[in-house]
Amino acid sequence: MAFFNTVNAQNANDFLEKADFLLANNRYQEGLDMLDKAIAASPKDGNIYFKKANTYLAVTKFNEAIKTLEDCVVADPNYFRAYEMLGDLYSQRKQPIKAVKYYDLAYQKDDGVDQKYLYKLKILDILDQANRHRFSKKHIDDVRKLNLVESFDLDYYEAMYWNEMGHPEKAEELMAKIIGDIEPLSGNERYYYQYIWALFEGGKYAEAQEWMEKINTSEAESMFMIFKEDYYFNLAQTYFTVMDYEKSQQMIDVTLGINSSYIEAFDLQKQLAAIRTDKTKVIAAQDRALMAEKDVKKRSAKLLDLANLNYQSMDFATAYIHLEEFQKALPQNERNLNVIFIKTMCEKSLGELGVATEKLKKVIHNPTIKPPTKAKYNFAIALVYKEIGDYKTSENFLKAAYGGSFKNAVRYEFADIQRLKDIKELESLNK
Repeated sequence: MAFFNTVNAQNANDFLEKADFLLANNRYQEGLDMLDKAIAASPKDGNIYFKKANTYLAVTKFNEAIKTLEDCVVADPNYFRAYEMLGDLYSQRKQPIKAVKYYDLAYQKDDGVDQKYLYKLKILDILDQANRHRFSKKHIDDVRKLNLVESFDLDYYEAMYWNEMGHPEKAEELMAKIIGDIEPLSGNERYYYQYIWALFEGGKYAEAQEWMEKINTSEAESMFMIFKEDYYFNLAQTYFTVMDYEKSQQMIDVTLGINSSYIEAFDLQKQLAAIRTDKTKVIAAQDRALMAEKDVKKRSAKLLDLANLNYQSMDFATAYIHLEEFQKALPQNERNLNVIFIKTMCEKSLGELGVATEKLKKVIHNPTIKPPTKAKYNFAIALVYKEIGDYKTSENFLKAAYGGSFKNAVRYEFADIQRLKDIKELESLNK
């Protein structure tokens, strides 16, 4: 057996020498044929596969190079250079999950500490670019275990992770250590962003504003828009428009936290306060009046008033019942688009996909519906699908709602859906 292995190794070397000659003279196909013979002679030698993969890259045959590298790690599982190159190639192809997988395998197989560090930094950079920061903690911990000199980038990535996971206090602690040493120059906006985000989410609005004023690049101005009172007031108005009063109130609270003198926010606050007052007695009186009313049209009007009162009191199930009774009371009531919309928002709050949402999906195709109303309906439908966990369909309706006064809210919902999808994926990985 040892004799045959020696012969095969010699044959492989002979084929490799011929392949090198052919490749040096740009005779790539002949060189590839010779490399195949070398692999047949020594099928466990990762170096040969690696040379073949590089040859494919030289002639821009990327699919073949990837296939060869994947064959390489099957034949020689400890050949870490192949894992690294697979990470590089999948990164270039914008396939972050596969790129991270192979860089992580390179990290596991390579004993060089400096190389391990570089693999993990590549992974963290890919997760950053792919907006998958919530999956970075394992890789951050791996780098920490290497006991190398601390870096701004590592603290930045970990701060980003904690911000994304809803722990701004941890992000603030990390960024506070380094932010004073980072010049407020173009290219450094991301560091300031993470620190400001942590302060902002911790309710330290004045301090966040101070740090926003320290860096005045055009990129920073664009990035920091989501920390401005106008942005949150626009969100408050949008959620008020679609009758999501609880979310509207949350956005008003942030708006006034940033700027306690925001007059328009106070005006909307008054409207919300009127909506959210205790309506128990009013509802009871309306119930009695409804029972006594015999006129169909007047009874119909009272049903709609009662439905609105119950909706404002967050009794969505009762509101839904009254809205259905309203629709059945008179033939024309069935075509009341506002009632269909309110029922859709009831279904959203009840966490169920019902007939109202299906009807509203048909309504948006009516050419007479104006663009702002169509955006409102698409946004409402997106909220229903988000609530039931159908994120893909929700995103489709959000895309249809994008534009005008809904632009910021659509972006906000997209970010929240991504958060929910990431959390779901993380829970699945941890089972």
